[in-house]
Amino acid sequence: MMGTPSSDTLKAPTQKPVFLEDMTEEQRAKQKGVIPVGLQNLGNTCYMNSTLQTLRFVPELQEELLRYKAPAAPAPASFMAEYGLGGANTDLVGALRDLYKQMGSTLTGFPPIAFLQTLRTAFPQFAQQTRDGRFEQQDAEECWSQIVTQLRQSLRIQPGPDEAAAATSFVDRYFAGETTSILKCDEETPDEPLVESKNTFLKLDCHISGTTNFMRDGILASLSEKVIKQSPTLGRDAMYTKTTRVTRLPKYLTVSTPLPRSCDQC
Repeated sequence: MMGTPSSDTLKAPTQKPVFLEDMTEEQRAKQKGVIPVGLQNLGNTCYMNSTLQTLRFVPELQEELLRYKAPAAPAPASFMAEYGLGGANTDLVGALRDLYKQMGSTLTGFPPIAFLQTLRTAFPQFAQQTRDGRFEQQDAEECWSQIVTQLRQSLRIQPGPDEAAAATSFVDRYFAGETTSILKCDEETPDEPLVESKNTFLKLDCHISGTTNFMRDGILASLSEKVIKQSPTLGRDAMYTKTTRVTRLPKYLTVSTPLPRSCDQC
């Protein structure tokens, strides 16, 4: 070959190539493009599995969970045993962090046994059983609400080294929005002022009827409702219309639909 040799010397690769068939299961699970692993149904736990899978695909949540450290134990084991508490784990945020780590290290359906035990310890309603000893089907919205409430209380985003602000709730930053509501009496009360209020929401309701074709229509239907309250002008109960408008949307919007419980034979 003709030409001037480059000043940079050719070097052998510093890392030996690793082929897919030579990787461990954990290494293959971390490769880009791998199909996400599912969760095994542990008996009427589809409500929990769907909630966990939804939360798993929030990248900011994964990052904050890796930085999460469980708070110090509130009492020694002897105290827990004395009052029959048995030292059971109720750190739902820590259990969620550990679950996602385990799911990211396997290629097969994972059984969320430890998280389920923590959920039922922290919230005994999810441990209700039928007369024949089977665990009852529960509502996914209730499971979502309890997990998000725990995240809101315990998972906090620490400010950077150049920021003077205090730590903020992860849920408030990414899942919370704001609404403005106006309450107006349906009867003729010209002297009664409109009642305006601002609220923070973590989810919007989607009302479904026979004419609902799109989620947008269901959300709009939920933003107007009738309320009976005491009228200071009339001196009695009266019908009011409460009109709500969304003034700030969160980065991740949670929409709840009032669907009946199902899947009783999971």
